[in-house]
Order: sequence, then structure tokens, then C-alpha cells
Amino acid sequence: MGVKCSVDTSAIDNYFKAVIEIVNEELKNTFTYLGEECIKKVRNRGFDESWIDRTGNLRSSIGYGVYEHGKKSIESTFAIVKKGKNGPKAGKQLLDELSKMYADTYALIVVAGMDYADEVEALENKDVLASTELYARSVINDRMKKTKKKILSRIDKLSL
Repeated sequence: MGVKCSVDTSAIDNYFKAVIEIVNEELKNTFTYLGEECIKKVRNRGFDESWIDRTGNLRSSIGYGVYEHGKKSIESTFAIVKKGKNGPKAGKQLLDELSKMYADTYALIVVAGMDYADEVEALENKDVLASTELYARSVINDRMKKTKKKILSRIDKLSL
């Protein structure tokens, strides 16, 4: 006894393409929103929490990228602060380097691209990205649960 599929196979293909598109879109939205929150947390600190901005390069090197299987889908602006024109280039360069580590997954990468960012945190005891990373880690599970609900809700509305 055989089973015959009564649905056009192109309809099945289109259904799964739509599912993949929904997943990609919702994950990109979630990571983009979190990335924006992260860079605002770093850039909008009071002087007591932040470092002294001598050149503007460190603050200008702060940004994020959203990646889908190693391919950049979104990159934040790397706004030049003061005269920190070296910062954006360093931030973008670091994003490109780190993206190679996430070729098999979706990723949000937040960077402070100047090579002395770690020293500012360690030697000057100033928070560059440490608290922002802790914040992102503390909210990501909840955000992903909400994203999963959005994805499933949108998929439920698809027809085959």
C-alpha cells in the first residue's frame, strides 16, 4: 500500500522557505534591538562610570554586528566621537575578525575595537564592555523565549 502526497511539492518548498525567512527576520530583529541597547549602555554613561575620553577613538570604536551563519546582516554605525576617526575602522575590523568564530550560527557581536580597551578596564578600573556583556547575558534567554513565541505565532498563520 502506498501513500500519495496530495499537496504540490512546490507549496511545501515555499512553506519551508517562508519559515526560514520568519526565523531569520525575528532573530535579526531581536539581536539588533539588543545590540542597540548594548551600545547605548556603553556610550551613555556618566563620567564616574566611564573613562576619560582623550581622543574619542575608544568610544568611536564601539558598535555591533548581527550575523547569520558568518554573514553580516546588520552593522551598527560607528559614530565618530570628538576627533576619534581611527575608532570606527578599528571597530569594524574587530567585528570582521570575530565573525569568523560564528560561521555556523546566528550571532550578535558587540565590540570596543581599540586594542587598549582591555587595559582601560583592567588598569583604570573603568567599565568599557564588561557590564554590557553581563547585561546581554542576563536578558538573552528571556528575549529568545519571546522571539520563539513570535516565530511560532507567525508560522501558525502560514498555510500549506
